[in-house]
Amino acid sequence: MSRKLPRTSLRKIIKHYSGQYNIAKNADALIYVDYILFLKELLRLSAIEAKKTGNKVVSSHHIRKSTQVATGKFRG
Repeated sequence: MSRKLPRTSLRKIIKHYSGQYNIAKNADALIYVDYILFLKELLRLSAIEAKKTGNKVVSSHHIRKSTQVATGKFRG
């Protein structure tokens, strides 16, 4: 299993950026899960982009190209 982000650090980050809004107790877990799903989708799309160009290794160029598609899927 991969290393997890400490929950207290994540709560501090969320509290800093939430400003005046009240956040539920388990919102940090949901935000973390959404973040992980976004990264997995971004990696999947980047791998597809790399295969299209004939590369076996995903580079920053492939990630930049697939970022717009991935963020479009995760916008509310």
